Amino acid sequence: MELIDKLSDYFSNAEFNVPVSQVMTLVTINALCLFLGKNKLGLLVSYCFVVYWGFVFNRANFVSVLGKTELGLYVYAFFGISTALIAVVGFLRQE
Repeated sequence: MELIDKLSDYFSNAEFNVPVSQVMTLVTINALCLFLGKNKLGLLVSYCFVVYWGFVFNRANFVSVLGKTELGLYVYAFFGISTALIAVVGFLRQE
């Protein structure tokens, strides 16, 4: 229960910083995907950026809240990668 309280407090008071260059890269790639009619690819790119920003870029913030336990980070990475793989399989599937 203490972990849930820590995470709840963290997410309600947290400030995530994302570099403007990465936001501009995301906007540019998504704009190209929309112009080329690759909507599914644009969704996948957006998802990958969000997972990157949450896991890689803000990892230090999560570790500072959770302490030395890295189980939550591994669970986050596992579900992030597995969701991306399921999305790729779903996008490639022909109906």
